[in-house]
Amino acid sequence: MKPAMIRKALLPVLAASAVMVSTPALAQDFSVSLSFGSPGYGQPYGYGRGYGYSARDLHYRARVLAQHVDRLAWSGGVDRFEARRLSRELNQYQRLEYRYARNGLSRAEYRDLDSRLDRIQWQLQRTAYRTRW
Repeated sequence: MKPAMIRKALLPVLAASAVMVSTPALAQDFSVSLSFGSPGYGQPYGYGRGYGYSARDLHYRARVLAQHVDRLAWSGGVDRFEARRLSRELNQYQRLEYRYARNGLSRAEYRDLDSRLDRIQWQLQRTAYRTRW
């Protein structure tokens, strides 16, 4: 056989084998679910320390708040001193979250972090509302 004919015959075989190899990967479910609410629901038993409390949802809330502070500071929704103060509080929160989450979160640590985020969010809303009017 000539090398050109071998290449022509080999190309469809390689394409078919690539399809057969990738078919199981395409059949898998790659859905992503985000849940907001009570932290214990939707988590398997033994998640973290077994309480179902995750630093991931707190981390997500902190990131969203930091983006909100940045957006309001950029658009003039809050003045730069308030934005700097809120950013400093979020940085303190993130350091504490990192320290707590190294060994998993206990129920009390989760409650502490959650209440800190609630307080920062309340301050942000109050500041944005006050500057808007």
